[in-house]
Amino acid sequence: MTFLRIHLAYKNLQRLRQIITILIKHGFYPIIERIHLTKLISLHQRIAGKKATAAQDALSLAVRTRLAFEELGPTFIKFGQILSTRPDLLSEEFIREFLKLQDEVPPFPFQDIIKVIEQEFKRPAKELFKEIEEKPIAAASIAQVHKAVTMDGKDVVIKVQRPDIEATIDNDISILQYLAKLIVKYIPESRSYDPVGMVEEFALTIKKEMDFTLEASYTERFKKNHSDDPRVFIPGIYWELTGKRALTMERIDGIKIDNIEKLKATGIDTEKISHIVAEVLFRQVFEFGVFHGDLHSGNIFVAGPEQIVFVDFGIVGRIDKEMQENLADIFVGLVSEDYELLTRVYLRMGILPEDIDEVSFKREYQDMLFSYFGKPFKRTSVGELFMDYLRLARRHKIKMPRELLLLDKCILELEGLGRLLHPDVNVLVESQQFARKLIAKRFGPGAVAKGAIDTVREYQTFIHSFPHQMSQILKKMMSDKFTIDFVHKGLEDLMGEMDRSSNRLTFGVIIAALIIGSSLVLAFGSGPKLFGFPFLGILGFAVAGILGLWLAFLILRSGKF
Repeated sequence: MTFLRIHLAYKNLQRLRQIITILIKHGFYPIIERIHLTKLISLHQRIAGKKATAAQDALSLAVRTRLAFEELGPTFIKFGQILSTRPDLLSEEFIREFLKLQDEVPPFPFQDIIKVIEQEFKRPAKELFKEIEEKPIAAASIAQVHKAVTMDGKDVVIKVQRPDIEATIDNDISILQYLAKLIVKYIPESRSYDPVGMVEEFALTIKKEMDFTLEASYTERFKKNHSDDPRVFIPGIYWELTGKRALTMERIDGIKIDNIEKLKATGIDTEKISHIVAEVLFRQVFEFGVFHGDLHSGNIFVAGPEQIVFVDFGIVGRIDKEMQENLADIFVGLVSEDYELLTRVYLRMGILPEDIDEVSFKREYQDMLFSYFGKPFKRTSVGELFMDYLRLARRHKIKMPRELLLLDKCILELEGLGRLLHPDVNVLVESQQFARKLIAKRFGPGAVAKGAIDTVREYQTFIHSFPHQMSQILKKMMSDKFTIDFVHKGLEDLMGEMDRSSNRLTFGVIIAALIIGSSLVLAFGSGPKLFGFPFLGILGFAVAGILGLWLAFLILRSGKF
């Protein structure tokens, strides 16, 4: 308990107990027991936890985890949503369950909205807005949204961060980090999933999402990118009324894209809408290199017969030119059933580990592709194909780029929306016009000329810098300052064991010296006496005995004799 009090503040300790209680309720008692945290709960809770585990066996682990995250609140809901972008680490069942995590919570009081606005802009709210509707139109874990009217009469919505949400998330992240370290320590099989790394990545992502000025910047960028496409509407940002904890943007009127009944009642052709959503995503990927990373239905509205609205740019993916070209080849290869091209693309992406069995990888990958090529084209699911590839990648210890994983997640969401809007819409077909356009552009005269110019510039830079670099190397060699660093790999454990062994050996020598020295003192009988024996001799034997017992305890505890 002392260790925990040092490790966690009192508030965190109370929150940790609450987290443990909720996890046990959803059948995670065996895990809590394995990571040695049952000491934080009562005997009654332990007994109830064992019963809850038996009662929850009817539900899958993925479902129980999703339910637990929903009950644990904002941080864990966000954590689950971030994990839904990691199909390289989690199974498809977990991904699909985490995609169900809805960020809808009870609203917080209106007076807190006013308080946050006034703290953010250092001015009374009545000087900033003519009117703010008290009832929110949306309430999520991090913020809620209210309709408002600016001082010059513009209809807007204002997204306001929950009071103290940053402190709440910081506390939960510190607990998640602690739990991740315990899981790595006591559950060795978890190490391949890198729990500590997952929490660190989540911490970085959530920090970015909580900065509304960053979201506002991305919103403006997407608005500019789609300015030539009347089918896409992105709300404008009111920068003078936007800060880190409050974001004001143009108000939009639309129907949520998953409200099929209302769309059809309004005369909207859902098939057309499904085509537009897919085309817009692939244009973002192949043309702009930046795409909306959270395509769930709450972020897409239908504003007219052929117009969609995107909101909430808190999560955004980036695709560089090299990845764009690789993706173009992948989508073209899937449509043309060119498994040789698909295999070459993944090999040239440079993400394969050095010790991979390339022959085995090619064989398994091509077998997987054949199973899809045998299906009718309209029944081919790109999302399922990518998930199968990620399972294959996990078996061969291939680490996929985060942006590609985020795109895979978006494609899964896109296919889910597509089936809802129009079952026959195929993501592969939608990708083709953009993929082929990019490939044609790659071999066009302009691209060839640009490539030649870039190559000449690289050689020119090399030629200019080479004499100076050689001069620096020669100067260092002549002045005896030229060094070569060797980095050992995999020897850290050996070095640690050698340190421990040498420390124990030194400890043993000291004990032996004390025993020999004390024996000599007793033999000569010199110095002050205690019970008729030399005091220094008795003291030496006592110290040697204590040190010897301590050394034996350390050796026994390590389990290595």
